Amino acid sequence: MDLVDVFRRTRALVFAGVFLGVVVGGLGGRLAMLILRLTSPDSVTGVLTDDGFEIGQVTLLGTLSLISFAAIFGLVGAVAYTLVRPWLIGPAWFRNLTCAAGAGAVVGSALIHADGIDFILLKPAWLAITLFVAIPACFGALIGPVLAWCDRPTAWVNTGKYRPWILLVVAFAVSPANVVLAALIAVVMVVWLLVRGSLQGIGRNGAVRLVVRAAWVGIALLGLTVLLQDIQEIRDLV
Repeated sequence: MDLVDVFRRTRALVFAGVFLGVVVGGLGGRLAMLILRLTSPDSVTGVLTDDGFEIGQVTLLGTLSLISFAAIFGLVGAVAYTLVRPWLIGPAWFRNLTCAAGAGAVVGSALIHADGIDFILLKPAWLAITLFVAIPACFGALIGPVLAWCDRPTAWVNTGKYRPWILLVVAFAVSPANVVLAALIAVVMVVWLLVRGSLQGIGRNGAVRLVVRAAWVGIALLGLTVLLQDIQEIRDLV
């Protein structure tokens, strides 16, 4: 991997993360809120959610804010996937399923909580929980194939004289904070380029691989445990 490859891979991460973040997290989150508004009692209209959005009101500023946050978390999710990817096992479908389950458990445990109003007022509670676990799970299932496609030199996002640059500007315009994240990603990749020779032997060690995989599984199980505890607390409250 040389510096040109670092730039190409960073750009692929930005494209895949921002795109999936906006589509799955932004538009998917907006759709989930619409569904829950329709299934919840009229009394929730006008109530502010725990994230500061007014239930029943769709505004341009609110939508742009949601999309911007979703783009940031999408890029963070893409980076997290690249950290996990070398330790995944099995065929492609099983790796995607593993990522979906892990993302649903870990991110779902962060989204779902009983100490606010979102999962208490929105009805039915089981539907709200299912939707907000399904969103990160969907991201986890899709990030691998989408990132692989964006990483191909012949992919549409990488061809043409100006298209890759225009799309990169658009991705950063959606959420300017991603400029900083992309710069950090590029720096980490350059550092990895310098030290990977001395670390590759460690990565091939069977005991090390087992420990790292156990750590990732532990994180997923911890997320699942917290998620199940939150679900039980919500059930007790409603």
